[in-house]
Amino acid sequence: MSQPTAADAQPTLRWKPNAIAKVKELGTATASTNFVDIQEAFHAVDQRRGKNVILLTRSSVGWTIFEYVGSSACKVNFHELQINGLPLGGDPLSPQTYIIDGKDRVSRIVHDENAYRLQESPRPAAEPTPAWVVDAVVPEAETNHGKNLTWLPHFTFRPSPAELPAAIKWVSDKLPIGTTIRAGGSKHSWSPVATTSGVYIEPSRMKLSRLLADEPRVYRADLPTDVRSNLVRAGSGNTVKEMNRWLWENGLAFPYLGGYDGQTLGGVFPTGTHGSVFTRGPLAEMIKSTDLVLASGETVRIEPKGGITDPKALGKELPNIRLIQDDSYYRAALINVGAMGVVHSYILEVTPRFHMNEIRTASTITEVKDKLRDGKVYALSGAAPDLKPIEMESIPPMISNGTSDGGFKDQPLKPYHLEFLTNPHSDKVVITSRHPTFVAITADKEMEFTPPGRDLIKTIHLSPRFTRPAFPTWFQENFNNLLSWGLDAIIKLFPGLTPGLIDSAMDTLIDDAYTDRSFNVFNVGDGTNAIPALAGTMYVPVSKDQYLVALDTIREAAREYVTAHKRYETGMVSLRFVKGSIALLSPNEDYCSFEFIFTGSTAYAQDMLNQYEAALRLKLGEGKVWVHWGQLIDTTKVKERGAQYIGFNKWAEVKTELDPQGRFAGWETTVL
Repeated sequence: MSQPTAADAQPTLRWKPNAIAKVKELGTATASTNFVDIQEAFHAVDQRRGKNVILLTRSSVGWTIFEYVGSSACKVNFHELQINGLPLGGDPLSPQTYIIDGKDRVSRIVHDENAYRLQESPRPAAEPTPAWVVDAVVPEAETNHGKNLTWLPHFTFRPSPAELPAAIKWVSDKLPIGTTIRAGGSKHSWSPVATTSGVYIEPSRMKLSRLLADEPRVYRADLPTDVRSNLVRAGSGNTVKEMNRWLWENGLAFPYLGGYDGQTLGGVFPTGTHGSVFTRGPLAEMIKSTDLVLASGETVRIEPKGGITDPKALGKELPNIRLIQDDSYYRAALINVGAMGVVHSYILEVTPRFHMNEIRTASTITEVKDKLRDGKVYALSGAAPDLKPIEMESIPPMISNGTSDGGFKDQPLKPYHLEFLTNPHSDKVVITSRHPTFVAITADKEMEFTPPGRDLIKTIHLSPRFTRPAFPTWFQENFNNLLSWGLDAIIKLFPGLTPGLIDSAMDTLIDDAYTDRSFNVFNVGDGTNAIPALAGTMYVPVSKDQYLVALDTIREAAREYVTAHKRYETGMVSLRFVKGSIALLSPNEDYCSFEFIFTGSTAYAQDMLNQYEAALRLKLGEGKVWVHWGQLIDTTKVKERGAQYIGFNKWAEVKTELDPQGRFAGWETTVL
């Protein structure tokens, strides 16, 4: 017998004693205990007393017992237990998991053709012969953050990075060719990009964080020191939030981010997520190397020509990894929508850690259009691309007087990050700028790894410079469900109030200064992110002010929708600016991103988005409206979106070469 490890998390065991009773979770009786073999484990089971329920499952190094408190009124019968989410003991087809119920009956999880079930079973007389394959669990229905998608996989795997290649190979060896594989993320996508009825790779154990200095010595010796020091390996299951903390503790930070930190890297990069630093493309362009596991179980390392890995050193140190240093493969894999394989990990180029100052001011549609037209957005955003953010900290930006200099009053001229929040049903705009700023070490010690707000008293006592507006932030942090319910109720009962509610919400954002660690400033706030919402994003070109034409087109489409349906967009529209990308499945010219936000219960959100897109395509042309692959997308009226991308044919060619049997084919086949 051995002590439990951190990996021995107690599975949830649910009990439904009869048809009318509510499902209840059985409480934990004792800490888990590990054993070398199954005979020793069953001997320990025999020592227990009372009505408790035992879950006995194989681990990668032996057997583990979990004990649950039984009912005080009656003994728990295994027929009354629900097994969704329970571990399968390393073999998805021949599960090695037993339950001993309150009546001392032994049952075993078995796999039938279409499902798992509990079956009464004799005690095993010997150790099982099937080898451990992967940490897998009984599948359960998965629902995304927006609650607009639910899917039930046939198999759910939870591999570690080390287990991933063997797990993927097992699928190819044991399951029919038609069984597809999909890697999941944090379920923050509103599109079906990560859904599957086949094999679902749950990312919770795909964690890995390493400095390049701690990697095997397989990288080019001629990499400059300042480049080498900013390269890190990150597992595809790491969340942005986890990486933010790890990077900061190692003196580093992401150079730019979106507004949410709950996504996994394996979800945020392949869907084209971006920030609003106009000198930067989508977040995926931080990737310098991708380790991708193919359907055969082979790991390929994909880099551009002349990439960071030394081919000879890799062949010597890690001969099981095949190196592909090819620009087409690299550009195809950056935004791959999960269609080429399962990402094991990335090498990312980050930057020395830095602080930022955020300013939010009020404006109007008329002012914004007047000051941005004729290409002036380039003069008002996008700090020098040759400077690192930390180098900008010591160069305070000039603040606009709002008149003679052509800028927006009280906003920096050419800030690092610039975006606009608009109300599609009014003239109101909130301008948000974020720019690196110097913070003393003593002030940084007061900062944390999440934006301030959850603790109202603490937030109030912070200097106003170091927090967003205190009460609105605190209310969102602590009462986001109540806020969501209240807004939805008002909008349903009194839809005509929607424009005014959006204006009022925008008023609460105005703030003359919020300074914090860079990742906290990029983050719109845990409370805001926790509010159930739906969103769709469309990209249009910046050139020739096409994005300003798009702004007018969207506002007119919103008016027409209100006239026809008496319904309003239930959130704001954000405008962010992104540099044209080298990724083959992303716009290759500078573009403006329009993100349309709706409350989570807006049943007509997709229909309204379809109207927006139809109007934009009619005005700008079919080839000038692109979409975010992880958000709501029209899959009924717009087909063959791939034709809009100059590099799509090469992308499709690389996808076929890496996945010739279509093991990773999914939703994108109907969209592209």
